[in-house]
Amino acid sequence: RVQPNSPLSTTVALHEFRASESQRTISIKMDYMPDNVAETPSPRASTDFSHSGIKGEAELDSGTLESKGSDLELWSRRQMMELGAASALLAQGVSPAVAATPSPFTDAAAGMQDRCSDFLLPNGMRFIVLPRHNAPIVSCHIFANVGAADEPDRLTGIAHLLEHMAFKGTQTIGTRDFAQEAAILDECDREFYAARAARDAGDHIAEAGHLSELKACEARAAELQIPNAYGSLAMSQAGGVGLNASTSHDSTQYYVSLPANKLELWMAVESARWRAPVFRELYAEKEVIKEERRMRVDNSRLGAFTERFLSEAFPDAPYGRPVIGEPGEFARLGRAEVEAFFLANYQPPALTCAVVGDVHPQQVRELAHRYFGEWNPPSLSPSELATWRSDAAPAGDARRDGPKSFSMTLPAGPYLQEGYYRPPFTDADAVVMDVISDLLSGSRSARLYKNLVETGKALYVTCYDSFPQDKLPTLFVLAGVPGPGRSTQDLSRDFRRELQALADEPVSREELLRVRKSVRAGLLALMGSNSEMASLLSQYQALRGDYRLIFDEPARVQEVTAADVQRVAKDLFQDQNCISGSVLKA
Repeated sequence: RVQPNSPLSTTVALHEFRASESQRTISIKMDYMPDNVAETPSPRASTDFSHSGIKGEAELDSGTLESKGSDLELWSRRQMMELGAASALLAQGVSPAVAATPSPFTDAAAGMQDRCSDFLLPNGMRFIVLPRHNAPIVSCHIFANVGAADEPDRLTGIAHLLEHMAFKGTQTIGTRDFAQEAAILDECDREFYAARAARDAGDHIAEAGHLSELKACEARAAELQIPNAYGSLAMSQAGGVGLNASTSHDSTQYYVSLPANKLELWMAVESARWRAPVFRELYAEKEVIKEERRMRVDNSRLGAFTERFLSEAFPDAPYGRPVIGEPGEFARLGRAEVEAFFLANYQPPALTCAVVGDVHPQQVRELAHRYFGEWNPPSLSPSELATWRSDAAPAGDARRDGPKSFSMTLPAGPYLQEGYYRPPFTDADAVVMDVISDLLSGSRSARLYKNLVETGKALYVTCYDSFPQDKLPTLFVLAGVPGPGRSTQDLSRDFRRELQALADEPVSREELLRVRKSVRAGLLALMGSNSEMASLLSQYQALRGDYRLIFDEPARVQEVTAADVQRVAKDLFQDQNCISGSVLKA
């Protein structure tokens, strides 16, 4: 019953077909995507129910079925019946989003969102709770909205150092006699700052003497300390797994999964390390981080290049700083700087906690109020906050006037990485850039793999919609290794052609459908994990202001049209907006 003057053109993918002649009933499952997404009667223009199956294109005009792109003469009787059944349903003017069985993602997302709840403590710390009673475990995830991009000038590496120090315990965990230990820790600080002052004055003999005294103080403090007490004694012995943390430019995250009946233990121990942390073993831990830098940067095949790429791309912006710190600046960090940075940046409103698993919301609320509710650290003055927190938060993008390029000679070559300046995640077109990234990379059916790897032009290709992060103006990055006999210049021209194709020609309906499926499938997979959901809930709440946006992500991708992709590609992928870095074979 399609109106004669309004032909309905659609792509139909049949996934399941059941017919019963005795009962004269037909049941089908299918994908549906009209030519004009904006005119669909349902906000969900494509409905996915299961794996890919038989596909065919049909154009319906006043009930007439015409094959497009398929040879119907070669189809089996069953395939013809399936396509006909789907076409009949569409011809009746029934929207599959209404008439068909809901998709696994729709069911999972709706049920999960209904179970989610959140609450705000009086001190500003927010908790999100997702009950899942399928196993007696719980995942706890704290998202601190502070990272390397928030570090003050000349104090790079302090956010990452603080992440390490958060595992050193409290006044009751990790010590045999805190009063005695505290006095020795103060002595350690005095020797460190005296050594730093001597180094600044060029008195290397005095510096060596103070460093020797520092080691002696650390040895005396170690006699009173219980190493790894937080991780080993407090968490692992209670059945905790996956205890870890990570620091990026945008955030620092702390997480663990443990038996559900140990939730109160976690609340008690976790609140203690934020309310009254003790940054013991700091100078020894700095040596651990130096070794981490040697492993991840100095001895990594592309570590030095990645650090150079960011410094060239963001010479005067926070994203240009290495998360692990500049060696010279990191060497100057002492306990006074770490404590001041903690007080300025780890206030309760900066922390978002997600609890996912075999819990009840009221139980979590009561425990949170009991252990975190009275955490009210002293407020700092505006001048103190300005000293210990970067205020660099430029709007828009970091677009440059004219292309920029550099090269390095390393054993890891050849390698090419090109970035295009783009605005942060708050931009209205951020979701379009996500779609472009999926069109280009992420699977063997994506454009870069099909057109470059399968043809031998490249050995490896990938792209990132945001690099290194996306809270601030950032980069859309393409990277790859050229194929045998080809150079990084050849690969750069290949990248340029692929990007120009996005700007010149609308992407196909099939490509958009693949991206939509991929987004739903990816999110559906994450929903099966307590720890992944805890991470997503806390991240969306802290950065985007509402954890419910997770469940709307497929709908936002659904709204992206071929015209959107073309428009953003034309604006984004311009030569004057590009920075290119190449690694030449040593």
